[in-house]
Amino acid sequence: MKKIVFLGAPDKSHVLLLLGKLLAAMDYKVLMVDSTLAQTTQGYLPQEELRAPLYEFEGVDVACGFILYSQMERYLYQKANGMDYDVMLMDTDHTEMVKGRELPHYDKRIWCSNFNRLTMQRNVELMQRLCLHEAQNQPVSFYKMMLSVVPLTVTEAYLDSAFAQQTIRWEEAVFRFPLDERDVSAELENQHHGRIDVKGLSGTYRRTIWEMAHQLFDWDDKTVRRAWKRLRQERAAFRR
Repeated sequence: MKKIVFLGAPDKSHVLLLLGKLLAAMDYKVLMVDSTLAQTTQGYLPQEELRAPLYEFEGVDVACGFILYSQMERYLYQKANGMDYDVMLMDTDHTEMVKGRELPHYDKRIWCSNFNRLTMQRNVELMQRLCLHEAQNQPVSFYKMMLSVVPLTVTEAYLDSAFAQQTIRWEEAVFRFPLDERDVSAELENQHHGRIDVKGLSGTYRRTIWEMAHQLFDWDDKTVRRAWKRLRQERAAFRR
């Protein structure tokens, strides 16, 4: 199973659900784990599913409310088919779920932020709690994902300076999602209709998701475009 972990305070549930659905469109068996304090993934789920710790949504198995990895694993072995998945997408801000020394065992690691001051402060605290110096002698590599990006005099270099003392290395690719009213509208529509529909997303959002698929799943351009086409075809068939 390929394990991809997303760390950081901002709400990134729509991105993860979309990535999960993109994988499912290519017949991958996907587990998405929301182990965050906010549990924002629940904003996209049908009301009757909100109390279930594991449910299927848009072709993806979604696990919510677990604090410990062992707790989630035990539940899956008791109630489902264990950890028999092709890909796990984990969103967490709990160091009980993923400890710093365990991070090198994940295939990809994504650090998520925006320029909200409180978010930046919480991210620094999370990085300190991870104790990355315990992970290994070499720096742990992360992709950077920036959400709701708007023009500011504050730069990403300023954000990076908060982690200057940490044993991390930033990957060259950066996933930036500019704040765009079309994307905000599409996310809210998806929440209220209990779905993940790619229609209405901006070209920038789409291209960023494609780049994530390249980097995180090792897909070539042809595979990414085929998966995206299947998403659009699925929604068109649903409407009919």
